Amino acid sequence: MLKKVIIVIGCFFIFGCTSKSNYNGKKVTIRFSNAEVVVDQIKIMKEIVKAFEKENPDIKIKMEWGITPEKILTEVAAGAAPDVFMWWMGLDDLIRRDALYQMSDFVKKYNIDMNKYFSCIVDHYTYNGKLYAFPLQVKTMCLAYNKNFFNRNNIQYPNENWTWNDFLKVAQELTDEKIDNKKRKRFGTLLLYVDQWIGLNGGSIVDVNNKKCVIDSHEAKETLEFLIKLNKTACPTQTELSSFSGKGGVAPFLSGNIAMIPAPAWMLAPISNIRNFKWDIVPMPKPPRSKTKYTFDDAGLVLSKNSKHPEEAFRFISFYCGPKGMNIFAKGRNGIPAYKNSAYNVFMKPPPQGLKYYLDVAEKATIPINPRLLKFNEMKAIFIKNWNKVLFENRNLDDTLKNIKRDINVKFKELDKEKKHI
Repeated sequence: MLKKVIIVIGCFFIFGCTSKSNYNGKKVTIRFSNAEVVVDQIKIMKEIVKAFEKENPDIKIKMEWGITPEKILTEVAAGAAPDVFMWWMGLDDLIRRDALYQMSDFVKKYNIDMNKYFSCIVDHYTYNGKLYAFPLQVKTMCLAYNKNFFNRNNIQYPNENWTWNDFLKVAQELTDEKIDNKKRKRFGTLLLYVDQWIGLNGGSIVDVNNKKCVIDSHEAKETLEFLIKLNKTACPTQTELSSFSGKGGVAPFLSGNIAMIPAPAWMLAPISNIRNFKWDIVPMPKPPRSKTKYTFDDAGLVLSKNSKHPEEAFRFISFYCGPKGMNIFAKGRNGIPAYKNSAYNVFMKPPPQGLKYYLDVAEKATIPINPRLLKFNEMKAIFIKNWNKVLFENRNLDDTLKNIKRDINVKFKELDKEKKHI
């Protein structure tokens, strides 16, 4: 009899947080909010939920999608947040509001091995030894390129050894020349994800440890100067960009107007459907004089502190982000599954051949695009607003950096004042 009991308990821990022993025909309803708006991604979300409910007849998931962070924050403030919601905007503000249920006790209870997840995101979600978000997806960045574009111009494909100078030179070669006032149709690249370019070069917008803006550091300024040159010589103007279907983002690459595009892992979802040209992935080009720094973006599922059914909610979270949920999620390529086995065995199935580079970065990444810092979204907004003036209004870079530094440091002073009053 004892052996049978041990076997039952062992199976419980191996296959996840599923418990039906107390099921008496009544269902607990868990409200789940997700930001997804793309039809294919909503379909995947529904598939994961259906699989969970099949294994957990005592729990009903009420799904919501297309939910903005602003709506979530409003509900948090009103004490009416969903039981579970997707989050990717930094956890500090939610933790300070005491809006989240830490999940480390559940992780321990259900014997979940967090070493099976990419360490960068687990560390990012752990505060003082407590896990406040369950890793869902890691978003690293590589370079996607249109092979047809290169073939037509008899130019060799990008490779692992490319530098920023190589990238700039080829991007310029693949850009149509300006003829009078005619709009050009073909361009080397798009200027996207400025903060990630800065991170690649070892720079940053802010120094989190010393609580100050460092946008005028050598690494950051060198990056911005490079991007200004890239934008002027190898990217479409705003007017030219507006003529493309879908305008910015991934649309110009999908339509074949752009030769190369910095592509975060989530971008694989739309570009995987390309049929009108051949394409592949290579690592981002290497910065000038420093070793490449590896950055990552993140998304996780969090458990609301106000949930009336925290354990049932965690069972859902651990399924969604566990082996079965992550295998379904991986098929959509909407970011790298945080569960490594799903990333290597499902997400990484070619085409294209270069998918492995995303996982190489995920294994090495240590620098979060959204650092653990209150008000960072406000600080980043200050940077973007002023950076756009440099690009589109020809503002002086040095003067602009001074303005950015001044305004962001004001935010740091506000944080100090708030801390003293807590």
